[in-house]
Amino acid sequence: MAIRIVLVDENKYESLLTTCALENIGIEVTDLVNNWFKVEAAIKESKPAALVISLDTNAMHAVVMAEKARAINSNLGLVFLTSAPDLRLIGISEKELPHGVQVILKSAVIDLHVLVDGIHRSIDDLINRNKIRWVSGATFTDESAFTSILHSLTAVQIETLRLVALGGSNAEIARTRLVTEKAVEHTITRILQSLKITTNPRHNARVLLSREYYRWVGVSDQA
Repeated sequence: MAIRIVLVDENKYESLLTTCALENIGIEVTDLVNNWFKVEAAIKESKPAALVISLDTNAMHAVVMAEKARAINSNLGLVFLTSAPDLRLIGISEKELPHGVQVILKSAVIDLHVLVDGIHRSIDDLINRNKIRWVSGATFTDESAFTSILHSLTAVQIETLRLVALGGSNAEIARTRLVTEKAVEHTITRILQSLKITTNPRHNARVLLSREYYRWVGVSDQA
């Protein structure tokens, strides 16, 4: 009997491709949801074994919806798909995730059986009360280098990098973090040093940081 899932992805084109590919290898996608407000209804109506969520848009909202889905079905497997090799880049941390969740790098899904295996393990890990399991791929040769650099950055530095990439000024970031603008400037300088980014009059530091950020989260030419 085919395992039943609900797929949540705001990117309609990407979600349709994923649905077709999964159904071709025996996974039944009972609902394809492109709107967060429809997730609860889909869980109640379809009664899936697992919920697969693309995490890169509104990551915190995705976590909240996953927890609400688990409140409806405590045995629901959870799989998060992301382009970010470090969840802090998209504004969440591993400790905020529900137990048993599988986090799969989209770069790993060049082999769709990785996703299928993750769906099955999301149910097994839920039973065993395991916290979180990462599944990464070797699709990008410099992915391990990205990860090692990211792990050298503090949570404050990652959050500052994310806010810079989202277009926040030093003053806006200072208000968000409840610190001084001077502290923000110091943090940005430390990030540039850690990432070995050299600035000059022709290349604005904020633009260079934004390019690095969007490269990590799998969005090209965003800056």
